[in-house]
Amino acid sequence: MTKPLPLIIDTQGTAPEINPLDFQAASPQAPGFNPDRSRFMIRNTLSAFQKMALALICLFAISLSVLMPYSALAQDQASEPETSDSEASDSETTDRPTFKLLRDDETAAADLAAADDVDAWIPALRKGTIDISLGVGFLNLDTTLLQHDQIIYKYTTETTSWGDVEFKGEKAFSPTMRIGYNFTGWLAIEGWMSMSVSKYESIITNRHSRKNEPNAPIVDDPPLGEFDAEKRSLITLQTGLNALIYPFDIVGDRSGRLHPYVTGGAGNMWYSMNSNYVKDMTSSIDLNAGLGLLFLADRNISLRLELLIRKNDIEWTPADYFAELNEGTTLVPLDEFPVSDDGSIDQKPVTKYESNAMSLIHFSIGVQGSF
Repeated sequence: MTKPLPLIIDTQGTAPEINPLDFQAASPQAPGFNPDRSRFMIRNTLSAFQKMALALICLFAISLSVLMPYSALAQDQASEPETSDSEASDSETTDRPTFKLLRDDETAAADLAAADDVDAWIPALRKGTIDISLGVGFLNLDTTLLQHDQIIYKYTTETTSWGDVEFKGEKAFSPTMRIGYNFTGWLAIEGWMSMSVSKYESIITNRHSRKNEPNAPIVDDPPLGEFDAEKRSLITLQTGLNALIYPFDIVGDRSGRLHPYVTGGAGNMWYSMNSNYVKDMTSSIDLNAGLGLLFLADRNISLRLELLIRKNDIEWTPADYFAELNEGTTLVPLDEFPVSDDGSIDQKPVTKYESNAMSLIHFSIGVQGSF
């Protein structure tokens, strides 16, 4: 057991004096208390406070050493004489036109004319500009896209029908984007990209049909059902490179707002037709030429009209099958039914379509920015 501490009472009213050694001797086994450890913690605590104080003093000294040069610089700038500002103002005013407050009418008119000349814009074609234009218009696809004689156009479990099928397009909405560079003011090169979205329809003539039975008779000119002819979507995509020549601006200062031009170039054109008769999209080399008119509305903004004629030669790939019935379990072949020399029908698969040459008119109107 721990020996109890002696109770010391000072009758004189003074605080008793306790010797740490006596306290240690009085309780050598006091749990949780170690005088040597307490003194070590006190010394470490004081040492930590001293280090923090020293660090704060060093940080304050560094801050003063950094800020004092800027403070001195600010005082030097504030103490500079005002004549430096006036001298700078005088040097600047010497480089631009000055206007007198007291002047006669002739001098005032000359000064106003000089001020107008500084900001005046003279409309003219400029060389070295990058031209970006966006336009809308139409592509006249009202022409024959595909034609094949005596080809199947309808199949049921009872009869098969065939005839001469022609696919024709229609006028299509066609936005266009161009990016070009003007080399000389009268010669520019530009890359362009456009697309069109429209519909096509099939026209079926010289129709025949017969039952799906051996030696069944042929029926001429059967009635055309509501859904026998296709009427579906047609999408085209065009891209290429064109040259623009302003023939009236080859000589002279190329001034004025209206500038006619001629253009021509080459590119590629893709056709996608959602039809039972074709397998994939087809493409063609696109050769084009036309005329245009550029109207300079502002220093950087122009209006542009353009009319092109495009030459395409397309050849479609026949589909593998004309139709898939009963969830794909019944495949209807894409057959043709030409008449043989002896008058009989020679039914056989379609393996190739003839190429089709087309001339398309492309008109666009748009806005052009020159930078």
